[in-house]
Amino acid sequence: MELEIPGPLTPPLRFNTVQKDLYRGAYPREINFAFLKTLQLKTIISLTPDPITLSTDPVLFEFARVNAIDLIHLECSQSGKGKKRGVPMGYSTILNVLDYIIHNKYAPVYIHCLNGGQVTSLVIACLRKLQFWSSISIFNEFINFTTNITVNDRSFVEGFKGEISIHSEDKVEWLWVGMSKGVIGAHPRIKVSEKAAETGE
Repeated sequence: MELEIPGPLTPPLRFNTVQKDLYRGAYPREINFAFLKTLQLKTIISLTPDPITLSTDPVLFEFARVNAIDLIHLECSQSGKGKKRGVPMGYSTILNVLDYIIHNKYAPVYIHCLNGGQVTSLVIACLRKLQFWSSISIFNEFINFTTNITVNDRSFVEGFKGEISIHSEDKVEWLWVGMSKGVIGAHPRIKVSEKAAETGE
């Protein structure tokens, strides 16, 4: 009897686990599909100039279809390179991404930009801010996935603000471990409101 030896599993560039059932990295290529399949993804969030469609990327589109993965596209332009690069999105885009990654119904989630660097790092940095991480911890994590952190990046993360509505019965368990509602409700930059999960009625 001949044994079938599985091929090597190749994660996307800059792949990492952010939290349970939340992953980050670069744009998935065909060589990454076998690895991504092991994650049993339910959602792929693309922070890219163009969406993943049958015409733009038929191979990745078909992989998602066969594996019942929802493709979510939130447009982000390319921001250039070097210390003077801009920030390719606004806070409304960040808030949209957070709505997906803090609710269980979308998990497991893979979030990516083109190279897994600045754009994805900005989203994760804002998630960490929502989680009450210190600025030092946030930017230490940021620099692990980018060549540098610019003044624009820092200003964007430090200024991050907005309103987030969370379905209490569907919230991911890791979001605010050990924190009281009083602390969460007093977040200095983000207004958090919790509501009962939708019943579908």
